[in-house]
Amino acid sequence: MKIKYLILFLFLISRVLWGQEPEIGESDKITVYVVQQAWHTGIVLPVNKINPEIWPEVSTFKDKQYVDVSWGDEKFYQTPGSPVLLATRAILWPTQSVMRIYPFSRSISSTYSSEARFLELELTKQQFDRLTRFFACSLVRDESNAPVASEVYRKSRYFFRSKRKYHLFRTCNTWVALAFKQAGLGNRSCCILNANQLFRAMERIE
Repeated sequence: MKIKYLILFLFLISRVLWGQEPEIGESDKITVYVVQQAWHTGIVLPVNKINPEIWPEVSTFKDKQYVDVSWGDEKFYQTPGSPVLLATRAILWPTQSVMRIYPFSRSISSTYSSEARFLELELTKQQFDRLTRFFACSLVRDESNAPVASEVYRKSRYFFRSKRKYHLFRTCNTWVALAFKQAGLGNRSCCILNANQLFRAMERIE
């Protein structure tokens, strides 16, 4: 047994000396999903992998399995249907944005419509933590450091004011790409304006 442990020790030392870090196992990866449904694109991630010290608000979702995080124009995103005037307004000049934070426990496939499009990505723990830090830092917060809920159509449970302005060259697809760029995936976020561009860019990530 001692010889076995000695061989393992020497193997690990040799990898360090040659500049090779131990490979990350499949169990060390965290799966997240890019989801497009109708006009909006967002990111779905497992609640139990989120560090509450990085994103404190997640502690209120402990009874849920997933959280859908997405971003858009404050008025257009919260209005049912496809209001053309609000869409035009959101595109033509910078407007106040919101983050939608929606926790759920059903399976991902049954939560969204049959027309929804999904892309599965595997992140390291470090990348995942960077992603959730991007979410936490994107929220507008009050004096007590609590996220400021949107009150356009009375105080919302799921929509919270976000720092960046929404406009033609910064859509929900741009924001999703930026989130993964900030996480360290090496993708671009500039000029990612529609879902097709986003999915192509994310599919190219190794």
